[in-house]
Amino acid sequence: MTPRTAVRLLLVVLALVAAGVLTGCEEKGLGEAAKGVGTVQTVDCPGSARAVDLPAGFTAPLPEGTVVVDVRHGDKDRTVVTGVVPAAEKDVLAQLQKAYPAAGLTLTEGETEEHDAESNFTGGGLKGRWAIRELSDCSPVATRIDLVVAPAG
Repeated sequence: MTPRTAVRLLLVVLALVAAGVLTGCEEKGLGEAAKGVGTVQTVDCPGSARAVDLPAGFTAPLPEGTVVVDVRHGDKDRTVVTGVVPAAEKDVLAQLQKAYPAAGLTLTEGETEEHDAESNFTGGGLKGRWAIRELSDCSPVATRIDLVVAPAG
């Protein structure tokens, strides 16, 4: 497999992961608006990523060093955030598993695989889902995070 083919395959996988994030949110009540918002298909590695600002009042934890590269809004105050983290997926997962409970958010119904993980969360007036995926083409390795957040209720 050529490097170009590998990159294209990775982009397809990331698009499917992002779709899975939004589908999972729909199943857990984040609904049609999140599904219609979508996520950015490609991201740059942290060293070359162009940062955008988080919305005012955004309180869901992001891993240390996250470069937010895309923010999208749906109805009912749903927000979809995509970022890149200059850390390995396993380290990002460990950070998230500590940061969310520390912020008063309960992680529910998630799964981990060799190079990706996801979890729903609720608490503090929020509900949502995050998904992370190793970006093995970055040097050093980095991780993509896609996060959907909405008010609970």
